[in-house]
Amino acid sequence: MAIDIPVLAAIRAAGKTPVDATLAEAAAVLRSWGVNVRGIVQEEVDGVDGAKPTTQLRDVADGSLMQISQDLGPNARGCRLDPGALAEATRRLETIVEGGADLLILNRFGRSESEGTGLRPIIENAILSGIPVLIAVRDEYIPAWDMFHEGMATWLPAETNAVLDWYRTTVAKPYTEAPAA
Repeated sequence: MAIDIPVLAAIRAAGKTPVDATLAEAAAVLRSWGVNVRGIVQEEVDGVDGAKPTTQLRDVADGSLMQISQDLGPNARGCRLDPGALAEATRRLETIVEGGADLLILNRFGRSESEGTGLRPIIENAILSGIPVLIAVRDEYIPAWDMFHEGMATWLPAETNAVLDWYRTTVAKPYTEAPAA
């Protein structure tokens, strides 16, 4: 279902707010309604024997996992994100946008996106394709997010029912009635 106006919503990812769980739960419920929800959510997996946790992205459509962090050793400092894995995730998301969706869920608008890279082109292409986007935004990137969307986005609390209500009233209602929660 492509729409004519950009529809963007963000959940503020502050502190221990369970934003990833909210995105995953909302995706599961919407998919149970027959909504073509596509995208990725982030999961942290505890490290073994004192190793640092690993970061994975879960595809909300098929459940597949992609590890995006690298083990740089116990004394390593700095960014552990795997550029190759991030590039593969981006290619997958590009394919999703090209194929269409009723809603695209993305795990974060972060440093890369605030600098014009990362998932930002995916968000832009989804908007241009008429695909609504739901994303999490960390506090430190709110100014960059605000500059990016220029007043087109809606803030949602990290609550599954809030996401479902947003979908029903903003995305689905003008085009088709979504089932009641």
